[in-house]
Amino acid sequence: MSICPICNGLEHMHYSCPSCHHQMEDAGKLETFYGPYSPYEEWGDTEMTNGYMDQAAGECMHIFSCQHCGLQTVQGVEEVGSP
Repeated sequence: MSICPICNGLEHMHYSCPSCHHQMEDAGKLETFYGPYSPYEEWGDTEMTNGYMDQAAGECMHIFSCQHCGLQTVQGVEEVGSP
């Protein structure tokens, strides 16, 4: 079983904004933005229908936001084996 290091508080990812090169902040897991009940759905259900190859690649999709220019981007975070 693999887990997301960001969702589980093991790591903090640092991405540079491709537009203005300022530090981007993690705005959360992509599937929590699909609807009001999406954070409460079974873990991994949305990964099958989100349009990304994250499940096959072993990634957790996160939204990163730039507070300086407002750009938002989706980045795949590589999952790691659970202890």
